[in-house]
Amino acid sequence: MKAFIEMRTQHSVGSGNGFGGPDTYVAVQVVPDGVERLKQLRRDTAAKRGIKIIYCGEGYSSRQATTRSMLGAAKEKARQIAAQINNRSMVTVG
Repeated sequence: MKAFIEMRTQHSVGSGNGFGGPDTYVAVQVVPDGVERLKQLRRDTAAKRGIKIIYCGEGYSSRQATTRSMLGAAKEKARQIAAQINNRSMVTVG
């Protein structure tokens, strides 16, 4: 099993006044051994392949300088989850 951090941009959702919601989201894609990772994060395709998608958060791409930002916190959460999964899968039983 291998974990990959995924960052995707999306159109900002909001009113016509120029201010909208977060434009970037972060997720971890957990892929079983022997399965190709997804290029597009679709839950239906992921379920068919046995891939788990863990949503970590979202934020504004223009405000990501620190881990205190929404996007910075989401990235840090994704790093921790991916490291935990990847380190666990490297342990061999012998």
